[in-house]
Amino acid sequence: MRLRVYIGRTPDTARERIALRERVLTLVRSARQSPREGTCTVVFDITAGADPPLAQIDLLILRATAVIVGALRSYPGPIDAPPGGVWRDRASGQPILEADGTHPLHRLRQQRDAVQMSLNAAAARLGIAAASPHPFQQVTGVLIGFPALPADSRMSLDVDDHRDHLKVCSFNELPGVAAMSHSGVTLSDEVIDAIAATLFGGRLWYDNHFLFELAPPRFQIAIHPSGSPPASVPLYEGETIAGRRKSPKAHERRIPVLNDDLVSSDHLYIICGDDETVAIRDASRNGTWVMRPDGSAEHLRHAASTISVGTRLRLGTTDLILERV
Repeated sequence: MRLRVYIGRTPDTARERIALRERVLTLVRSARQSPREGTCTVVFDITAGADPPLAQIDLLILRATAVIVGALRSYPGPIDAPPGGVWRDRASGQPILEADGTHPLHRLRQQRDAVQMSLNAAAARLGIAAASPHPFQQVTGVLIGFPALPADSRMSLDVDDHRDHLKVCSFNELPGVAAMSHSGVTLSDEVIDAIAATLFGGRLWYDNHFLFELAPPRFQIAIHPSGSPPASVPLYEGETIAGRRKSPKAHERRIPVLNDDLVSSDHLYIICGDDETVAIRDASRNGTWVMRPDGSAEHLRHAASTISVGTRLRLGTTDLILERV
């Protein structure tokens, strides 16, 4: 299954942006393992309607014959959810409610209905020819456990929930749920793109690879290899791996340190977030020397630390210097 990802609102913090990228990569892995053919389009963080917070939609999934509105939720432990009853955390017995005090499925139903109304109102503009003025008859609402629903949860929906096309699943099950859902209308790739980009204001972010970064880099690494001219590499939010291996695996960000036999394939992990410091973690055979601007030095080996601008990292005979962009 081919996966395309759009993004509506860009998250405000580096932590949120990094988490969103990881969610996309989780979907990519699930889509690649799916035996289903065709394209699955996912739109994150969009607005439907004018009634916040109900108008804020976590994700929208579009396939040729399926439209799914998803609400992402994380739960700390097993859930007991009887049909038509109150959902409770098994350990504490406390009810599981949304921020406004409503049942999770009630809020999901309202968000699903807002998207369905927007789609039906735009059907003519989208070029959808149908006998009914409301061609989107079966938009599915899915409450999605992220990264997964807690193990041993007992969750059952009542008959009315099933008839109203509401479901509960784990995040990695989404491609399969999308393949089995039917919206009552067949959408071309052009119409799907128009829904994602024009109707809900999404920007195409992933199509076999990430097309842009969600935030510009604040730091860069100046590489000073022994006997070669220096070069600079930007450090984007999240994880970058410095090491001798040149080719990235999947969607890794890498800083290749070449022609240095003392450097391991995946020598040093560099992690950028919201802070003014950068986290590092050594995973090498020979360790990493950390020489700070105040003159102090330490030898990291299979250990983690934080560094500030001006810190010099020595991997084998190669120096990496953290700089501000």
